[in-house]
Amino acid sequence: MPRSSEGEKVFLQISFNASDREGSLRTIEIIGIPGEKLANGECVVSQKAQHFFDDLIVKPLFEESRRSRNCNFRYLKVWACHPDIKDSERGYSVPKVDKHDLKIGSDIPSSGLKNIYVLDNGLKEEEYRQWKQVAEDLFSPLFRKFIVSPRPPEIHGGNPFSRLIETVLDGVDSAINSVDKYGEMKRSLFFDTLIIQID
Repeated sequence: MPRSSEGEKVFLQISFNASDREGSLRTIEIIGIPGEKLANGECVVSQKAQHFFDDLIVKPLFEESRRSRNCNFRYLKVWACHPDIKDSERGYSVPKVDKHDLKIGSDIPSSGLKNIYVLDNGLKEEEYRQWKQVAEDLFSPLFRKFIVSPRPPEIHGGNPFSRLIETVLDGVDSAINSVDKYGEMKRSLFFDTLIIQID
């Protein structure tokens, strides 16, 4: 469908269902996927944006949940957000995080994803310890998916040597982007935090 050049930018909610019957995790719902509201009122998400979230969040979570013998989570609701942006500016609401929620911080400085908060399920003692371990095992690998490759430095100058170096660095940047097809999107992430509700 052709897009209106005046389409309003919106953030949408999309559900992804498990493609096979292995594992207990059946559905992952992501809130905050950038899309566009067309002139006819229909909201659409680009294939690239949908694949980005599918490849970097959804598929890894389904795969990790199938590998875990202890994961009994059936449904995840995931908000992609930046904590410094207010709901009114963001265009969608996110749950408030408090001291009872589990914070998983990134230990990878080059990851564009900095924090994952898992909303408190009200579990106590041994049940909580098992839940926390499964949540950390399931969600921590996501930080690796958001590693941002550094941009080559910009070279300024009109001499032949500067132009040669600039050509080489452009080639390096192209090679990085061909290896990581989401490299450019990771560099311009609108979120650095995931808030996750487990049901």
